[in-house]
Amino acid sequence: MHHQQFAFAAVSLRHDLIDALDNVLVPKSAKSSSSRAFERHRKLVSKLDEFAHLHPEMPLYSESLARELGTSVRTLQLAVQAVHGASLHQHLRNKRLWALRAQLAKGMPATSVSSAAFANGFSHMGELSHLYKVTFGESPSETLLRSKST
Repeated sequence: MHHQQFAFAAVSLRHDLIDALDNVLVPKSAKSSSSRAFERHRKLVSKLDEFAHLHPEMPLYSESLARELGTSVRTLQLAVQAVHGASLHQHLRNKRLWALRAQLAKGMPATSVSSAAFANGFSHMGELSHLYKVTFGESPSETLLRSKST
C-alpha cells in the first residue's frame, strides 16, 4: 500500500475508532435527552479535531479556535465536555500528546524529542516531560530510544 493511502486509511480508522469509543463511553442519557444537540456538539468537535490536526504546531487558544470554527468559546467548551468528558484544554493537550507519542514511536532517524515536541505544539520541555511521564509511564526520550532499538 502506498504511504499516502496508508496515512489516509489510518486517519479514517482513527476517526472510526474514536466514534466507536464515544458510542460506548458516552452515557445514553446524554445522547437520548438531546440527541440533536449532541450531534451538533459531535460535529463541532470533529471540526475542532480536524483543525488541530492540520495545525499541530500552532498555539490553540479558546478564543481563536471559536472564531475559526464560527462559534462561541462557551459552545466549544460545552461541546468538548459533552462529547469527550474533558475540558477543551485537556482534550487538545491529550490529542497533541498522543500525536507526539506516535511520532516518537516511529523512530525516524532525524527525530529528536525537542523537534517532535515543537512540531506538535509543545514548547516547555520540562512541563512536557512531566506530563508525558504521568500520561504514558515513561519519558519521551525512552519512547524514542525504544523505537530506534527495534
